[in-house]
Amino acid sequence: MFLTNLSLRMKFITGLVLFALALGGCISVILYFHFNSIMESQISQRSRMLLAQSNAVQDYVKTVLRPEMFDTLPKGRFVLKAMSSSYISREVMARLNTEDDQTYHYRRVSKKPRNLKSTPNEFETSLITRFDKNKQLTIWEDDTMVGDVEYHIVARPVIFKDSCMHCHGIPQDAPVELLEIYGDKNGFHYTPGEVGGVVVAGFPVDMIKGPAKAVTSQYLTFYLIGIILFAALISLFFDRLVMKNLQNLTTIFKTQFSGEQELQIIEKLKEKDEIEGLIEGVEELAVCLCDARNELEGYARNLEKKVTDRTKEINDKAKKHQADVSLFVGILSRFGGSLDTKHLISGTLESIGERFDAYKVIYHCSVVSEKSYEWYGDKANAKNAKKVANVTKSTKLSDEIKQIIWTDEVLSIDNTLYLPVKSQESHWGILSISWLEPPNLKELNPAILLGLGQQIAILIENIQAFSNVRFQNDMLQSVFEGISDPLLLIDTDCHILMANKGSNDILLKKGKTGREKELKKFLSLTSAGNTENCIIDQMSVNIEPVSREVHTIDNRSFRVDLYPLPKREQADLRIVLYAREITMEKQMMFRMQQAERLSSVGKIAAGVAHEINNPLGVISCYTDLIKDAVHEKETIDDINVIEKHTKKVQKVVQELLKLSRPKTVITGVCNINKIIIDAVKVFEAQSASKQIKIKTSLASGLPDIKCDAAILEQILTNIWINAFDALQEKGGEVKITTSKTQESKEVLLTIYDNGPGIPDHILNNIFDPFFTTKDIGKGTGLGLAVVYGFINELGGHIEVKSDKITSFKIYFPVKRS
Repeated sequence: MFLTNLSLRMKFITGLVLFALALGGCISVILYFHFNSIMESQISQRSRMLLAQSNAVQDYVKTVLRPEMFDTLPKGRFVLKAMSSSYISREVMARLNTEDDQTYHYRRVSKKPRNLKSTPNEFETSLITRFDKNKQLTIWEDDTMVGDVEYHIVARPVIFKDSCMHCHGIPQDAPVELLEIYGDKNGFHYTPGEVGGVVVAGFPVDMIKGPAKAVTSQYLTFYLIGIILFAALISLFFDRLVMKNLQNLTTIFKTQFSGEQELQIIEKLKEKDEIEGLIEGVEELAVCLCDARNELEGYARNLEKKVTDRTKEINDKAKKHQADVSLFVGILSRFGGSLDTKHLISGTLESIGERFDAYKVIYHCSVVSEKSYEWYGDKANAKNAKKVANVTKSTKLSDEIKQIIWTDEVLSIDNTLYLPVKSQESHWGILSISWLEPPNLKELNPAILLGLGQQIAILIENIQAFSNVRFQNDMLQSVFEGISDPLLLIDTDCHILMANKGSNDILLKKGKTGREKELKKFLSLTSAGNTENCIIDQMSVNIEPVSREVHTIDNRSFRVDLYPLPKREQADLRIVLYAREITMEKQMMFRMQQAERLSSVGKIAAGVAHEINNPLGVISCYTDLIKDAVHEKETIDDINVIEKHTKKVQKVVQELLKLSRPKTVITGVCNINKIIIDAVKVFEAQSASKQIKIKTSLASGLPDIKCDAAILEQILTNIWINAFDALQEKGGEVKITTSKTQESKEVLLTIYDNGPGIPDHILNNIFDPFFTTKDIGKGTGLGLAVVYGFINELGGHIEVKSDKITSFKIYFPVKRS
C-alpha cells in the first residue's frame, strides 16, 4: 500500500537500494568466510612450517651433528646438549618463541618422558593413542583448546627407528652421560616402529578471526557510503533518461487518440504512474497487432514451403556426409585385418570405388617402387570386374599430375580426379578416381577428398610401422627361445608372463598355477651360508639386479640372476629371470681343488718319506743284528716289538710314496663283476665275525672297465675297511651294486652301508691325506686319499652322500671297442 502511493522514481530507487543492501550483506558474509579461509590456510601453512622446522632441526642433529660428534668424541661419550635431537629441537623452538611477536604453541611429548616437561596431557595422550592405532596416519590437524585459548594445531607421531635404540632401547646400551642425567627408568624400552610420542605445533585461532572481522567491517562501511552515492547518481540519471521519455510517450498517446473511448483511457492514465499508463497504451496496440498477425500467417505458409525444400536439400547432403563417414570408418576398420600394405590398399580402393560409384580407382605409388594398384568396378568389362592387381610399373603420369603431391589441391582432368596421398611427414603417391562420364564437381567436396588421401597415407605409415614392430618381435622371440638356459619374464608375485623352452628344466609341471608355485618354491631355495628366504624379496627392496646360487632337492646347483626392468606405463615391476645350471662346474671345481691338495701333500710326503725311510732301514738292519746276537727271551720280545712298529712305520712310508710317485697311465682292463665276487669271498669270513651282512646286486652284460684288477681290489679293500670300521660296534649291512650309466660311457659302482654316517661338516675333507676320525693308532688317513688318486688316474670320478645311509658312487670309464 505504501509503494502504490509512491512515484515510479521512488519505487525504483527504493527497490534498488534494498537490493544493493541485500547484495552487500551477502558479499560481506562471503568475504568474511573467504578471508577466514585464507587466514586458516595461512595458519595451517605456518603451523606445518613450524612442525617442519622442528623436523629439520632433529634431522640435522641425527644425520650431521650427532655422527660428527661421535667421530670427534672418544668412543662411548655422549653430550646431551649437542647430540640429543629431542633436547636440541625443544631448546631451539623455545628460543624462537621468545623472538617471535606472534606467540605459537609447540610441545614434544612422549609416553615415557625423561624430562617431566615432556609429559603429555590428556589431549596429547589421545593423539599418541590415535597415531599408535592408525600406523598409516602421518599428520593430524584441527582446532582445539590449549588452556583458555583456542589454537589451530598440527601434530605428527614420533616413531622410533633402529638408530634410536642406542638411547631409547635397553638401558645397558645407553650412553653413560644419559644415564647419569636421567637415570635408567624413563625413556627406555622402546621398540623399532613404536609410536612413543607426538610433536604438536600451532597458532591461536584469534589470528584468523580478528583480521577477517576487521576487513569485513571496513568493507561494509565503504559499501554503505557507496550505496548512498550510487542512489543519488541513479536518481539523477533516472530523471534524465527514463522519466522524461515516459512523459514524452504519454504525450504522444494523448495527441494520437481522439475518440470518446480513447479519451476515457487517457483520463485513466492520469490516475496511475507512468509505467501503468504505458501498459494501458500497449493494450491498445494489441488490436493493431492482431491485424498484423493475420498478415504474418500468410507469410508463414510461404516460409513453410521453403523450409520443406531446404530440408530435403539438407537430407541429401547428410546422406552424402554419412557415406563419407562410413568410407573413413571402413578404411580404418581394414587396418586391423590387413596383413601388409598390398592387402590394405586393395581393400581401400574397393571401398573408395563403391562410395563414389567410380569406374576405376588407381593408386600410383611414388615411394620406394613405381608400382600401382588398380580396382575396376561393375561398370567395367567382365574380365576386369572388381579386380585388384599389382602392376610392375606404374602408369606414367604427367608432370602436372605429379605436381599435386606437393600441394593441397584436387586436380580434375576429363573424367578423372587426382588427389595427393600424403601425411605431414611423408609423400606416398597419387590416387586417381575415374568415371565413365564427367563427374559433378559441385557434389564432390575437395576437403573430403584431401582428407581421404591423408587418411590413406596415415594408414600406410601405420601398417608399415606395425610390420616393423612385428618383425622385431619375431626376432626377439627367436632369440628368447634360442637361449637354452631357463629364461623367464615374471612379476613380483612370481606370475609367469613369458617363459622359453629351457624353463622346463626347473619347472616340470604343466599347469600355469602349478608352474608358478614351483617357481616360487625354486626362488625360495637357499645356498650354503645364505639365510635369505626368497631372492625376489631381496631384489624388490633395492630394485637392482640380484644374483644367487641355489640348490634343488635333487642336488642340482643353479646360478639365478634377476634383472628388474624399468617401469614405464605398467604399474607392477617386471623382472627378467635367468637361471644357469652350475652342477658340473661345482663338481669339476671340487675335483680340481682335491687334486691340488693331493699334489701338494704328495710333494711334502715325498720329502718326509725320504727322510724317514733311511733311518728306518738302519733301525731294521741293527734289529736283525741284535736279534741274532742275543738269546734272552725278554730281550728278543722287546726286539720283536721294535721290529713290529718299524714295519708299521715302513707301511705308512710306502703309502706316502704312493701319493708322491709320478702318475702313470693305467692300461689294464678287467671285468668289474668278477673282481667284486672274488673280493666278497675274501671278506666274508671277516664280515661274519663282525655280524656284518654283505649283499650284491650286479648288472649283467657290463663292458670291461679301464682299470687294472689289482688297483680295483685295492679300491674295494680301502672302502670296505672303512665301512666295516663304521659297523663294528653294532653290526649292519653293506650292499654293492653295479650298473651302466644312461650314456653307456661309464660303469657305476655303488657301495652302501647303514652305519652312523659321515657328519656334513667333514664330508668335504674325507679324501684329504692324513684326515681320519678313527682313534690314534687305528688309521693313517691315507686309504680314501689313495682311492681318490686312483680314480682320478683312471679318468673317472667319485661321489659321496651320507644321510640315513652312506653311499660311495664310483664312475669307471669303459673300454672302447
